[in-house]
Amino acid sequence: MALPAFSDAAGHRAETAPGADNGSTVLADDSGKVLARNAAPGRATFDLPREKGWYRLTVDATRTSPDPVMWMLGTSVTSEWRLRSGHEKSAAPARLLDLDYQLPLSGENAADPEKPLDYTVGLTAQGDAKALPIASLKVWYATDGTGWKPATAARGADGRWKVTVPALGTAKVDLRSTVTDASGASLTETLIDAYNSGCADIWC
Repeated sequence: MALPAFSDAAGHRAETAPGADNGSTVLADDSGKVLARNAAPGRATFDLPREKGWYRLTVDATRTSPDPVMWMLGTSVTSEWRLRSGHEKSAAPARLLDLDYQLPLSGENAADPEKPLDYTVGLTAQGDAKALPIASLKVWYATDGTGWKPATAARGADGRWKVTVPALGTAKVDLRSTVTDASGASLTETLIDAYNSGCADIWC
């Protein structure tokens, strides 16, 4: 697999940059026993066991450039998939869920610091471009990578879910989302410095 961990919602790929990014890709069984590991974020060739069962694939990716101006947002991404094996065709890609975020931000990727931010989330899966129904969605937010608090998430009429993060003043906002589809497959994705609330960059 070659997953561009830092791609944006517009589909622009952001490949891992040696010397600027680091992380890991880990395959484990559902009990947490590690089956394979690669010291590169989102890049690996793993064979899922043929036995029917649930497995976990975790990708950690962190921007490590010492230049503080280079990466002001999207500094770290962790994605953990729970996926089913035992029914895939030979050499078929794993069925990985993919969250589709639509955040109404400014050109500086900023939200109004004095108002709640409403955005929507949809779901697709690798190898299937059509939207999937979301069985459940939970979202948390933070402004320092700790002290996570629950955001409001509710099913919308169009199949997408609406999420509301309260007004946070001036800050960089982190998001963590756990989504589950009808089959029981899931994705937990943590985005550190996902967007700005107000002007939280160094030139402000």
